[in-house]
Amino acid sequence: MSKAFTKEEGGGEEVPLPLRPRSTSGEKRYITPEGYRALQEELATLLAPVPREEGATALEGQARARERTRRAQQLTAILDEVKVVAPEAPDEEHVYFGAWVTLEDEDGAETTYRIVGPDEADVKAGRLSVESPLARALLGRELGEAVRVERPRGTVEYTIARVTYRSPSA
Repeated sequence: MSKAFTKEEGGGEEVPLPLRPRSTSGEKRYITPEGYRALQEELATLLAPVPREEGATALEGQARARERTRRAQQLTAILDEVKVVAPEAPDEEHVYFGAWVTLEDEDGAETTYRIVGPDEADVKAGRLSVESPLARALLGRELGEAVRVERPRGTVEYTIARVTYRSPSA
C-alpha cells in the first residue's frame, strides 16, 4: 500500500480553527451579553459527556469527538477575545451597537435586525454583524432617517422606522 494512504504515528495533532480576524483597529471584537451567554451555553454543551450513539462506528464517534473538541477550543478562544457591550442608557432615537432596528424599504416592507458582534451574527435570525455594510450605514443614525446601502443587486434605501434596546419578543 502506498504511504499516502497510511496514517503516520505521531505529529497528527489537529490544528485548531483560526479565530476570525480582529477588526482593522486592533481592538477586541464586541458581543452582546445575550450573544456571550449563548456562546458559553454552546461551550458547556460541547464539554458535557455525550452518550455513544447506537449504530455509530468507533471512527464516527472519534470524528464527532474531534469536531466537538475543535469547536470547544474555538469557542474558548472567542470568549477570551471578545468584549461584552451592553447599552447603559438606551437612546431609542439613535442606532448604536445592540439596538433592534426596524427598517422600512422603498416598497413599505419592514424588517427588524439587531446589530451584534461578528461572532453572534446570523442574518436569517435577524442578527446583523456590526461589520456589515448595512450596520455600518445605520450606526449613529436617528429614528426616521433614510440610509442608502450599496448591495450587489444595486442601491437600496431604507428608512429607520423603529429603534429599541429591548427585545421585541419580550
